[in-house]
Amino acid sequence: MRFRHKKLWVGRMHYLEVIEREKSFSRNIAVHEFYPAKMAEYCDFPEFLNHDIVTTLRRKGINRLYSHQAEAVIAVSESKNIVVTSGVASGKSLCYFLPVINNFIKSEAGKSLFIFPTKALTQDQKTNFSILLNEIAISGCFEKNPVVGVYDGDTENQKRSQIKQSCDFLFTNPDMLHMGILPQHPKWLNFFKNLRFIVIDEAHYYRGVFGSHFANIIRRLMRICRHYGANPQFIVTSATLANAKDFVEKLLQTKFHIVEEDGSQQGEKHFYIYNPPLVNEELGIRRSSLKEVAAISRMLMNTDSQTLIFSESRRSVELLLAEIRKHIKDKDLIKGYRSGYLPVERRNIEKRLREKSLRAVISTNALELGIDIGGLDSVIINGYPGSITSTKQQSGRAGRGDRPSQTILVANSGVLNQFIVRHPEYILENSPEEALINPDNPLILLSHLQCALYEIPFRKGENFGTLPFDEVNKFLVLLQKQNKLFLSGEKYFWKSAKYPASELSLRTAGIKPFVIECENSGSFSLHSKPELIGIVDKESALWMTHPEAIYLQDGEQYFVEKLDLENYRVVVSLSDSVYYTQASSKTDITLLKKIKEDTFTGFKKNYGQIKAVTQVTGYKKIDWQTNEILGYGEVELPPTELITFGFWFTFEQDLTDKLKELQIWNNQSNDYGSDWGKIKQRIKIRDEGKCRNCGRGEGIPPLQVHHIIPFRSFRNTVDANREENLITLCPSCHHQAEQNVMIQSLLSGLANLIRNIAPFYLMSDIRDIRVSHDNKAEISDGLPMLIVYDSVPGGIGLSERLYDLHSALIDACLEIVETCTCKDGCPDCTGAVAENGVGVKNEAKMILKMMQESR
Repeated sequence: MRFRHKKLWVGRMHYLEVIEREKSFSRNIAVHEFYPAKMAEYCDFPEFLNHDIVTTLRRKGINRLYSHQAEAVIAVSESKNIVVTSGVASGKSLCYFLPVINNFIKSEAGKSLFIFPTKALTQDQKTNFSILLNEIAISGCFEKNPVVGVYDGDTENQKRSQIKQSCDFLFTNPDMLHMGILPQHPKWLNFFKNLRFIVIDEAHYYRGVFGSHFANIIRRLMRICRHYGANPQFIVTSATLANAKDFVEKLLQTKFHIVEEDGSQQGEKHFYIYNPPLVNEELGIRRSSLKEVAAISRMLMNTDSQTLIFSESRRSVELLLAEIRKHIKDKDLIKGYRSGYLPVERRNIEKRLREKSLRAVISTNALELGIDIGGLDSVIINGYPGSITSTKQQSGRAGRGDRPSQTILVANSGVLNQFIVRHPEYILENSPEEALINPDNPLILLSHLQCALYEIPFRKGENFGTLPFDEVNKFLVLLQKQNKLFLSGEKYFWKSAKYPASELSLRTAGIKPFVIECENSGSFSLHSKPELIGIVDKESALWMTHPEAIYLQDGEQYFVEKLDLENYRVVVSLSDSVYYTQASSKTDITLLKKIKEDTFTGFKKNYGQIKAVTQVTGYKKIDWQTNEILGYGEVELPPTELITFGFWFTFEQDLTDKLKELQIWNNQSNDYGSDWGKIKQRIKIRDEGKCRNCGRGEGIPPLQVHHIIPFRSFRNTVDANREENLITLCPSCHHQAEQNVMIQSLLSGLANLIRNIAPFYLMSDIRDIRVSHDNKAEISDGLPMLIVYDSVPGGIGLSERLYDLHSALIDACLEIVETCTCKDGCPDCTGAVAENGVGVKNEAKMILKMMQESR
């Protein structure tokens, strides 16, 4: 166990004591970081702050401001654009509440626009703002009652007209700003003409493709403001980022003053990294992180603590919820929380958290943002969430004021997690990642230029944000050739009456979500009334709610009866299945344009524009209790297409020949000999047409014949295909046998290493990249290939950075393989196994050394 600070504290809360003294838990603690309590740094209220505001704050027990709050309020009064990066629960909202209210009291003509990344956070902050505003209004400081409005997809039609005409403080989200406000700006004339402040909360959220879209929305917004003679000031808050000031200046296209010293009070904090124990050291197999998280959660639920459990995927949230509820009496004490739940359900869960009537909530990163859920005692994180920023945000949800808190990061058996266990300084000592965006991504830029043209004609010589007209004009010429605009005098005009924003999604998912409806009877009926139980975006629908999938929500299982792609509808029925499903997919890569290439001994590295076509082709049925694969299914769903940029290794023929000579190139399909068909049939007859393990008969998929000692362990097919070395197995048992003998392909092992370690060198989220490999790829002229590509359309520069960092990437992968304690390969290094190689740890080590030596 690694202690980085001596633990010297008294009066520990019961939940801290129980967790540390429970031997089954404490012996698996790999890291314990202790952060002592921190006293608050205060400043007096600035003299220019309105007396009624100060009086109201003092009534609420706020007698002084934290130092960062005072700095922010003063900077805004000096007409500076500011970005505040203090910690979670540090009172960042007052950094924008106070200036905008103070300004409104002085000049009631000034309007404010508040932008939040999600509807839930918008509603939450509007409520908090309204409460403060109403408390200040009691003093009679407002000549007219200020109008506060939320304008999003849930706003009732009858309220929209009133909000457009008279709103003083408008709360919205990027999607509504993009689709419902900017295209209709003439109806908002009074609002835009008098717009004084633009408040952007949780700015770190705007990274990748969503952030690149958002930067262009701000370009459009500022065009409209200038059109009406307004020049609003920005007030921005963000989680701590490595490049917060540079990032926000690129996002919003103007200069900023950064407020980064956190003056808030903090109680003592404990950060644990918990590594599930090995159950098979030779194979490197660890106990399931999900099972460990469930056990720790149950222990905490028996103490006086309130716990928030973060889990990466929506499916894992539901698996955890079901697992914990199996072992507790009052199942209503724990709830799941994720996208797909209806808004009324999520608001109720938030309310119950604040009221302390819930002991635990399991959430995706949906609760990572600053929704008010009160101060929690413990946070459990199921697996490294993919970035330092997310880790700090999730951990920061525990603790408020001087109350002690703890975070328990439960590592899984993946490469990234185990690397963190061995190198905890990566998340404990490094600054958070840089947030990367590319506002000038051609696909994104072209789409928003069309929206901007619809909103206001473009003048010749007009820049678009920081993009000079010379660059803008290239796109205008293209649109003119496509007959989408026309030039009249010195202005370009949009031709169509239909506004293009309606066809542009800001995220990877489609604009229109799929609704999930449960047939009450569990079967189709002309008279049954379906119940709406949730929503899902299109991309997720293909892998979460494909036909015959088991869909999980609020601890319940539903069988997907139908996925209606045309009508955006998923029909499900209640199920008590003993398995859950996991989608399988295939990806085909096509080279569009090679941009860079460098040749080394035995391999090349390349960078260029690619097209990746991915299709969900089937699914696995996985046992709830044992995680054993019970069977497979096939589906026919449309492919999704991604045009982006990628970096790839091409392994030359001389390298593969050398590996073959050393008998370690195991990436080709096995050639079982010309008589293999007859041999298989003979073995099936010998085994009476049944699986020798479970007794299953012939079916679909068909029975398979398995080599007990792996085929590649033999030098010839005669010895490998001896009858005593062959056994009939059903597909499920065959797959389990493959896992037991730990056989896998070399390319798959390398891909697993690179997929997991690349985010460390990119300082990015693991979801920002995708990795694929192919034995005989078109992109590499039929040679073996491994590619890493940006997961967003048009790319944001990640794969190009990897092209430059390939040496460090190879070194890190080699270190992981050399330091792993397993024998042949395991989830901690080269990943899962399959029957086309005899373990790949040594093989991966060999090829990485060759690549290292050839630099």
